Amino acid sequence: MTVRGTLSAQTTTFIGRGAVLAETEVLLRETRLVTLTGAGGAGKSRLAVEAGRSLAAAEAFQHGVRRVRLGDLGDPALLARVVAAELRIVDNAPDGGFGRLVESLHDKHLLLVLDDCEHLLDAVRHLVHHLRRDCEGLTILVTSREPLGLYGERVLRVPPLSVDDAVRLFEDRAEVVAERADVTALCKAVDGLPLSVELVAARPAGTPLTEVLGELGPATLERVLGWAARRCTDEERLVWAALSVFPADFDLAAAEAVAGADVREPLSALVRGSIVVATTSPVTGETRYRLLSAVSQFGARLLTDADEPLRRHALHYSEFVDEVARSWFSPGEVLWMGRLWEEWPNVRAAIGHALRTPGLAAIGATMAMNGQRARFTSFAGMLGQAWDLLAAAREVVTEAPLRTSLLAHCAYMAQARGDMATAIPLMNEARTLPRLPVTDVHLVLAEATHLFFVEGSPECVPLYEHVAELCRRHASPGDTYITELMHAMATCFLLDAEAADKATTGLIRQAGSNGVNWSHAWGLWLRGLHELLHGDPAEAHEPALGALRIQLALGDTWGAPFSLWLLACTCAELGAFDRAARLLGALRSQERISRISFGGMSPFHRVLERADRGTRRALGDDYQVITTLGADLRPEQAMAFALEPVPASERRPVLPALPGGLSRQEFTIAGLVAEGFTAKQIAARLFISPRTADRHVVNIRVKLGLPSRTALAAWHRSAAADR
Repeated sequence: MTVRGTLSAQTTTFIGRGAVLAETEVLLRETRLVTLTGAGGAGKSRLAVEAGRSLAAAEAFQHGVRRVRLGDLGDPALLARVVAAELRIVDNAPDGGFGRLVESLHDKHLLLVLDDCEHLLDAVRHLVHHLRRDCEGLTILVTSREPLGLYGERVLRVPPLSVDDAVRLFEDRAEVVAERADVTALCKAVDGLPLSVELVAARPAGTPLTEVLGELGPATLERVLGWAARRCTDEERLVWAALSVFPADFDLAAAEAVAGADVREPLSALVRGSIVVATTSPVTGETRYRLLSAVSQFGARLLTDADEPLRRHALHYSEFVDEVARSWFSPGEVLWMGRLWEEWPNVRAAIGHALRTPGLAAIGATMAMNGQRARFTSFAGMLGQAWDLLAAAREVVTEAPLRTSLLAHCAYMAQARGDMATAIPLMNEARTLPRLPVTDVHLVLAEATHLFFVEGSPECVPLYEHVAELCRRHASPGDTYITELMHAMATCFLLDAEAADKATTGLIRQAGSNGVNWSHAWGLWLRGLHELLHGDPAEAHEPALGALRIQLALGDTWGAPFSLWLLACTCAELGAFDRAARLLGALRSQERISRISFGGMSPFHRVLERADRGTRRALGDDYQVITTLGADLRPEQAMAFALEPVPASERRPVLPALPGGLSRQEFTIAGLVAEGFTAKQIAARLFISPRTADRHVVNIRVKLGLPSRTALAAWHRSAAADR
């Protein structure tokens, strides 16, 4: 997956500006807030990138230099969330993302470049003020047509190019050679503004500079853009206008969908004319296009009616997200996630426009759900943005069955992170509304997960089987696999070893052979869970490590905390209590960061409580110290520690096979029966329901061919004596 928010490679030379570049670097070493101001097209963004690149090369900032483009952001309320996402900070919180930004940056020595901020001045001013106050090692470089007006801000106005540098830029960009005197006159006429120079340098072949100079005279950027528009054909102007609705970069298919025609020729002409910038996607290797802010704003004024291009934009990205939701569960999963990450600003804008537009709200709501069905926002740590979009959808979608599906989908999202206080009201409303089979998938999944996570009831298992069947008929392979995974997980937690074996074996085999690394990780995790609960914990550690390695390699921010949970519980069972305590501390930090509450999911909580209780008892007064050390680890440090092998000295020996072919849990239950425990007492000891405990006893008697509990008690006493 490509990483947004970094200093992208430049495809053109950087000319001139030596003095202002040096001054920018000096200021950034001396003060914590520098704002580059100047007219549109003055080259503020390019200067910021070059300054950042130079300081990164000099290792002036311990944690590097990160750039966040804000030109594509229309909603100031999303500012903190977008900055967090661009910096790859997990933002699953419902509180706007600012808290996660501060938590992640407060101890970083970092240069943060906030690029193209003039349309968000109030929001940026507020964000920068609080980041400077709470993050002492943070230095911020802003580009904007106006300064922020904050105390301590150093403002550096980016001047036009000198005449000599403007001539050099013209000659570097021009494909047609011209007389130096004419070039000099023209560069003076456009006042050395870099964007104006580049636009006139891209004049059509055969157009004398004297003619251009005669048309322009002393020229502002607005006049140069008007001249460039007059040089375009009618078709090129229409395409320019249509492309102005894109908030971010886009590919050829999107351009054709929005412009409503074969745009190859006019788009190529706009690229040659420096109106559209062409770059290469690091995800697909294909060409992507973008309009600079000033060029896009001029293009928007060429539009007679923006409604139709915006509608086409929303429909195109609706089809794209639907395709991702149907196709991500494949060997191409990394490519699909990378493409969705690359297109996310367009997708987010398309959802917002659809939800605000009569007749498109259903498309917007479906798009918001599909983004999560593709598990992109949880994978990338952007559940906060997903939740904002889904909350907006709930405000405008009032009719069933779509509202039923939307509410149930949101309920399941909340359940999956252990937030039952949010999930239950959503479920309660969904239960009162009509539904179709396709929406029944969402609601029955939420009902099954409530039984699993809240009640710890085995009755969720047949419900998951029903949902899996619905998914096979109405949903995608990815939806089906996730449901089958939940079914297998519930069976492991709530039923006996035989049922767990039956539920997990096929899914684990499928996960190892389908070429989908994400499912391979969860297959390994499931194998580890099965060993922890029904087999030998010594055999659980390696699968758990394998799952975590894959998740970290994929950048899966959602799966990693679950693997950390499994490793912490496994180490406690192995008797590696010092390691278990550190992992328990790290897990608490991960719960806070990821907003996953294992305490809100009763089967996970019960196993975690047992691990914590055993570790606390083994370590005594050292427990609090060691868990605090784990909690203080950075996320990357915690994951590195979790991946370390458990030394042989900390491992318990592999358990020998138990009499009668019983699992560890079954032999334990038989022992409790021998001690005279009732089903209710067994349930309390093992954190299962009395009904489950009673069924376990019956299954053990059937497996051993024993007629009664008394016979089972006698068998266990004899077997224990033989051991």
